[in-house]
Amino acid sequence: MTISCTPIAATTCHIRMEITIKILYLTALVTAFFFFPPIGGGCQSLTNISNWAYQLQNISVPQIAADGSVQLMVIDYSLDGTDEFKFTPAEIAQMKSNGKLVIAYISIGEAEDYRFYWDTSWYSTPPSWLGSENPDWAGNYKVHFWEPQWQNIIFGYIDTIISQGFDGIYMDIIDAYYYWQVENPVEPLADSLMIQFILNIRAYVDSAQIWVEPFHLIPQNGEDIISSGNVFSSLKSSWFNAISAIGVEDVLYPGPLDEDNSYNPDSWRISQLSEYLAAGKPVFSIEYLTQPAAISQYVAAANSLQYIPYACVRALDQFCQPLVTSPDILSENLCDIKTISNPGNREIIIYSPCSITNNRIEIMDITSRIVYASDLKQQVETLHTGFLISGNYLLRIFGNPNSSPQVIHQIIYSY
Repeated sequence: MTISCTPIAATTCHIRMEITIKILYLTALVTAFFFFPPIGGGCQSLTNISNWAYQLQNISVPQIAADGSVQLMVIDYSLDGTDEFKFTPAEIAQMKSNGKLVIAYISIGEAEDYRFYWDTSWYSTPPSWLGSENPDWAGNYKVHFWEPQWQNIIFGYIDTIISQGFDGIYMDIIDAYYYWQVENPVEPLADSLMIQFILNIRAYVDSAQIWVEPFHLIPQNGEDIISSGNVFSSLKSSWFNAISAIGVEDVLYPGPLDEDNSYNPDSWRISQLSEYLAAGKPVFSIEYLTQPAAISQYVAAANSLQYIPYACVRALDQFCQPLVTSPDILSENLCDIKTISNPGNREIIIYSPCSITNNRIEIMDITSRIVYASDLKQQVETLHTGFLISGNYLLRIFGNPNSSPQVIHQIIYSY
């Protein structure tokens, strides 16, 4: 559709164009509702995930493949961000070989000038949908994410990610809606248009020929879009139906520093995230922390809030070990083991009423490092824990009745 304007009629024409855009938007919403209803098969639960990791630079395929502790890994689709060095399907399969999910990072709210889709002519003659450069991130540009030209670029990007064998996408710059609606008020419907964009992505991947099922959509930040003015209950429900979880940064340790800000939980964000948990959407939390005491505090707070925590440096250029949180409730207790902590004497008393043959105990710290391991030799055994520093630990007892180690008891202890 083309609309031309004479100088004299410019104001009237602008109004007519705006009305036309709004009608097209409402038509798209109605079309999406009837022809692209939420497909439950595309966003199954991630509630069985208890830890995760997040690395965008210096990725080592052998290191990630060898690590058996992390359950969900977010990485870039490429070793250096370019299409030339994108990971091969064989490399993605290698990283997934021990059962972890591997999710691809993708920025849907800003364009990045080092990606395959960037045209160098855009520096001097940008397309109509390309906005200004982000002053905090060189090479990142605001985009009119609601325009078809940008959405088609993202769909092509997702085609590549699907062909590589990723289990889903981790979508960044969701909060671009706030920039265009409030900070630089160009589009008054930016909040609902962002949700529609996610619904378009959901419909696109659900219609694709994907051998990875389900294909997860995980937005990062912008969680309070569900409370924005144009997001009514039906659109909010569609948002929750389209996504598998949400990732968030700096909820508990916000501040001006790149790392190790003070503990200062954001109560508004926590209240918004409670709605995600109530809807059955896990919260993948990352705080940029390097100090063991702060990380221990973070794990305890995340455990209380039912978040899945991860701590690392803000550059995300190294593999930080996943953090130990509350263990899953075991489906079967092969032996009714009791563990009793006696902090005053720095000891744990272990009572095993059944056979202790081949039973083994391990204690892991918050980085999943085993700090103690030993065979159980008696049905009542006292484990002295004076060697443990302050922090949270996971105690696990393995039974080996059929030459296949199985966790038969686990519990979190804090010192």
